[in-house]
Amino acid sequence: MNKQIKIFVGGFGSGKTEIAINYSIYCRKSYTKVAIVDLDIVNPYFRTREAREALNRKGVEVVAPEGKLTYTDVPLISPEIKGLIQNPGYCLILDVGGDDVGSVVLGNFRNIIQDFGYEMLLVVNSYRPFTQTVPQIKQMAQEIENRSRLKISGIVSNPNLSRQSDEEIIKKGHLLIKQAALKLNLPVRFICMDKQFSKKIKSENFVEPIFYIKRFMRLPWD
Repeated sequence: MNKQIKIFVGGFGSGKTEIAINYSIYCRKSYTKVAIVDLDIVNPYFRTREAREALNRKGVEVVAPEGKLTYTDVPLISPEIKGLIQNPGYCLILDVGGDDVGSVVLGNFRNIIQDFGYEMLLVVNSYRPFTQTVPQIKQMAQEIENRSRLKISGIVSNPNLSRQSDEEIIKKGHLLIKQAALKLNLPVRFICMDKQFSKKIKSENFVEPIFYIKRFMRLPWD
């Protein structure tokens, strides 16, 4: 994934925001300047802005509404975001939520995003509603592309049942995601797993690279 702009899209419960957060921290190993933009205008709980302090400590800039606007559902189309997209000195992560509805906001930046090159990755958890079958995953991908007017370039496999997950659950869900990727003629860029599996599951059991993630997001009742 060598593009300057990396866009993470996906349905509710896909784990998209957790992955975007973890990936932005990972990018700090290779880039001096990394910024993550919170464009999630749909999901009221899991938002990048919730992890602002933790990301700042890791050297990752967070662009999101502040103060009274922090929890609004109005997309903030600011010159700051456009400036980051056009700045070649930054590795830029866009966290775009709300399935195809949230992807509409990307249309505001489509022209400049295309000019600078991007990778748009669809995060799929095959145990969540609306992405439990190959046709459902294919439909979601097409709807996101139609609304954003940008092309998905790869799939991020994130099959899990939260704390109930084990190797068999991950393997079974990953197989379905690979089948969907084949139908879409898209590569699976990597498979995500919680860091707790780093010593339990052997990477050689999977063809794709494994990206171990740390959990940052917490529900109010968690």
